[in-house]
Amino acid sequence: MWVDVFSSHSDTTEAEDNHVDAQIRLMLGRYAGQIDKVEVYLLTDEDMVPASPQYHCTIRVGLKGFQAIEVKEVASKASDAIDACAHRAKRYVKRALRFAG
Repeated sequence: MWVDVFSSHSDTTEAEDNHVDAQIRLMLGRYAGQIDKVEVYLLTDEDMVPASPQYHCTIRVGLKGFQAIEVKEVASKASDAIDACAHRAKRYVKRALRFAG
């Protein structure tokens, strides 16, 4: 399973990227054989509201032979947005594969 992480922060650390990769593999690892690619987008609006930024996480899962699934979450902490979005992606992938076969 290929995981690409895109962020609006140019200064993301390797630890942050590893957290995202580990969370995606934890949530979707069971379905790795049926997934082509996972794209994770983490954006923040701290330029507009520096006192309390909101983190927007979008996960796009490309399933083999099916239409891609896309889920979105917003939270006040990046890790919360990633975790919630990964959980939602797992539910959607599970549902798509259950209805398909």
